[in-house]
Amino acid sequence: MPKSKRNLQDCLLQKFGFEKVKRTKHDAVALTIDGKQVAFTFFSRSWSDIDDRMLGNIARQLWVTAKELRQMCECSISKEQYLALLRRGGRIS
Repeated sequence: MPKSKRNLQDCLLQKFGFEKVKRTKHDAVALTIDGKQVAFTFFSRSWSDIDDRMLGNIARQLWVTAKELRQMCECSISKEQYLALLRRGGRIS
């Protein structure tokens, strides 16, 4: 099921503390914890909707499954739970 690029970006920026990263060709967001960038993904400016394949690619870049990324944007996974997933995966301590 396609997802709106704007909704996904807003979810990451507002709910999960990601920050915009200046790029020339793409919009990008990154999550930095204790001065270390732990997750990063980009969005092509030409995208309006994100299909399931691209959602899966973005999820991998954020160290979650596509299902977990959907749940993050549907408010089923909180920021604290996302950070716990990153800890379990060894991405943060």
